[in-house]
Amino acid sequence: MYHNRRRSRCDEVGENLERWLVSYADFITLLFAFFVTMYAISMVDGKKLGFVVESLQRALGSGVAVQVYRRDSGVFLSDFTSVEGYLSTVEARAFEKLVEEIKEGLDGISKGNAQGFNQGQIKFILEKRGLVIRVSEHLFFRSGDASIQPEFIPLLEVLGKAFERIPNHIRIEGHTDNVPINTPRFPSNWELSTARATAIVRYFLTHFDFDPDRLSATGYAEFYPIDTNETPEGRSQNRRVDFVVLCEREMGLGPVGVR
Repeated sequence: MYHNRRRSRCDEVGENLERWLVSYADFITLLFAFFVTMYAISMVDGKKLGFVVESLQRALGSGVAVQVYRRDSGVFLSDFTSVEGYLSTVEARAFEKLVEEIKEGLDGISKGNAQGFNQGQIKFILEKRGLVIRVSEHLFFRSGDASIQPEFIPLLEVLGKAFERIPNHIRIEGHTDNVPINTPRFPSNWELSTARATAIVRYFLTHFDFDPDRLSATGYAEFYPIDTNETPEGRSQNRRVDFVVLCEREMGLGPVGVR
């Protein structure tokens, strides 16, 4: 009797020692599933992933719709990303109408332009602060210079005519890459980026009927990159001019120079 009781206790101890294998196997399975999922997400087409993200956000009641897109190296894609819940419906539609108007104007100058201008070099983004029209540096300026190239004045004419008819504040932002500059006129990228933004504001004030308090210029040098500065393609993306059409809420926050 004593022998049987001792044997049962030994069997019980052996059984308890093996239970951790079940939990360990479950953990390994979950870990494997996690890495498979991460690998699958990394291989998903960006556009399709964007649709999934947007659908999930709407299903979960999120107010902001996000679009994930693929960008070709060195080129600004013409893209329109909507922000819902922050802008009023009327204001969002007004921005969409403004984009359509600008694109129609760009169609007229891109067909006969011998300099290789095309709308693919201009990007439209709707953010919380308003509509951002992002233009590659080389459409306006030569490297290291802040003088507007005459052949691209028609582009400024299209933008100026469109901005002139709306009440929003327009902020011109100059951006550079991180390659240093040190000339008598531009000791650093701060001076270069600010001079470029100021040149465009000066053109608008000279050639259009803008109230001066509707325009502002600011330079951010290399400190707000949108891509890496480690490659020529990334630096090309970072050298840009952003035309920011501020929304009503942003205009009411105070100084328009605050990002």
